[in-house]
Amino acid sequence: MDSDIDTLLKLQELDLEIDNLRKKIETIPKEINHLEKEKSDLILKFDELKNQLNHLEASKREKELDIQTYEDKILKIQSSLERVKTNEEYKALLREKAHAEEAIMELEDEILNIMEEIEKLKEDEIKLKTRIEKEENEITKKIEEKKKELSEAEERLKKLLKEREDFITTVRPPILSKYEMIRKKRNGKAVVIVDTDTCTGCFMIIPPKVYSDLVKSNKLLTCPHCGRFLLHKGN
Repeated sequence: MDSDIDTLLKLQELDLEIDNLRKKIETIPKEINHLEKEKSDLILKFDELKNQLNHLEASKREKELDIQTYEDKILKIQSSLERVKTNEEYKALLREKAHAEEAIMELEDEILNIMEEIEKLKEDEIKLKTRIEKEENEITKKIEEKKKELSEAEERLKKLLKEREDFITTVRPPILSKYEMIRKKRNGKAVVIVDTDTCTGCFMIIPPKVYSDLVKSNKLLTCPHCGRFLLHKGN
């Protein structure tokens, strides 16, 4: 195999791994942020449920105080009934008492409904708390794994960049310049391996003369369509 092609293949292997590592290093922080958001959303959901419970408990206490107020009012009415002098006053107090008793019944129904809601929310709270504890631990574990993966990728990238820096000194400058230009134009891949008369970079038919030279010789040839360096599988 032509030593230039051999060198370029090695360089491309380095570059493709470097590209993949850079993508990974760019992607992992976004994945960590997504996991952190999942974690905070769970906590927010739990806080919202707690706020609902607190609101219902406060509403229940408020209605209980209203009942106490009506009960106190009934006691006063009861006491006043013993001292009234006219039939009209007596009937007015009875109406007032009946209104208070009706209000108490309505409040008691509302309290029962609230208690049912509280009971259901407390059941949901227990379930959600268990779920949060489990998922929070899982998410935390995933975040730590991602951070480790990021650290390893950064370390590997640093090593490969140094390796590349040393390696490109072995590539002839004109070929390196052409390789860099093709790589930039062709989405990172400047060397392709072919085993038929079709370029695996652009999938165009390689002219018979070029393909024949590629099969028979060790020359550094390029695809006339996309410009990529060609390497025949049998070489």
